[in-house]
Amino acid sequence: MLWRPACRSAVFIACAAASCLAQAQAPAVPPVDPYTSGEPAAMARVGYPSFGPFRFGQLCTSEDVQKLLADEPLLWLETSHFRIGSALPELACASERDKDRRGQQREELRQLAARLPTVKPDAGRLDPWLRLHLLGSRAEQIYADVSRNLGCSDGDFPAAPGDDPRDAARFRGLGPFLGNPQKFTILLLQRTASLQRYTAAYQGWATGRPTTHHDHAFGTAFFGACLESDGGLLRDDLALHTHLAYHVAHNLYTSYRAYGHNLPAWLVTGLAHRHARAVSTRYPIYDLRPAGDPDGQLYAAWERRRGVLLREGRFEPLATFVARMDVKSFTMDDHLQCWAFVDWLMTSQPQATMRFLSAMKDPFHGRMRFPTDEELLLRQQQAMARAFGADAAGLEQAWRRAPVPFPKR
Repeated sequence: MLWRPACRSAVFIACAAASCLAQAQAPAVPPVDPYTSGEPAAMARVGYPSFGPFRFGQLCTSEDVQKLLADEPLLWLETSHFRIGSALPELACASERDKDRRGQQREELRQLAARLPTVKPDAGRLDPWLRLHLLGSRAEQIYADVSRNLGCSDGDFPAAPGDDPRDAARFRGLGPFLGNPQKFTILLLQRTASLQRYTAAYQGWATGRPTTHHDHAFGTAFFGACLESDGGLLRDDLALHTHLAYHVAHNLYTSYRAYGHNLPAWLVTGLAHRHARAVSTRYPIYDLRPAGDPDGQLYAAWERRRGVLLREGRFEPLATFVARMDVKSFTMDDHLQCWAFVDWLMTSQPQATMRFLSAMKDPFHGRMRFPTDEELLLRQQQAMARAFGADAAGLEQAWRRAPVPFPKR
């Protein structure tokens, strides 16, 4: 459709007027959290050290971000393992027609209300502060799930740097947060332009897409997104939760025992998909979607599709697949293969899978320089043989022989 100049002006004026009206009618966000009233006892009960200000990266504090993004209604929260900035607006709870999602939200609110009695489990709307509380709970749940998979707890990591990275097998990391010195960071904004300003100012390049970033100098990993991303997909709370699970889990596994190099692309991608699909199978999380799947129906059918691809031998041979390092080149079926193979490993050999992951995180070169691709691939071959007693070809034979559960129609 072609726009005429006069029509464009009329639309602009109408949109501007609607925007001003919406801002005038929008309820003011309380400056103090109404659910804890900022009371230390209430905050301690729910595990919050603060509502800011705090350091948010090597180059910024939460106050710096607030100044940079003055047009975003940011609220701040520090939990046991995260520092979070949220500009999420008020949102209606899931309707009765979406029973599964409504029940999931109600359960989240019930769990939050058990620690924070001022929260109403039957709330009809999620105000900005309540969404921030849910965001903190969701992030901490992902952290707990990842820690359980890794078989570790907070006490397994050093309180401060001190472990010798030259002793690779005993190296636990540089700090208490899965081996990192600082808590993980999350920033959820409303506008694409805001995320672009933030990433340009503090990460060296501008993006408006959901993004992760390793802040090496500060010692943390960041996840950021905005509600305008992907055509406004993240305005849906379930889609937002799914993306949160994928990207935060990806950051946590990659940061285990402190970030010094990347994990194999197939491994961390498959693990991240596993966490995301535990939240929902409605929302695909990969960049290269098939043109014929605009609504993500193929993603929702992954459980059934993996059986078909296995039986027909249409997955790439693992010997070459596990050597691929560029996740940006992965197609939908490549993402499916990452998830299907890792899901089988985590179902059949979870402890061996985590031993393999931990061995892949042994420091290279005393953390003085990054490993080469050749060194990473050699490490993968050796770690795979030790953890599973088989190479990629041997694992593929066992995977193809294993029964594949098919979901009921």
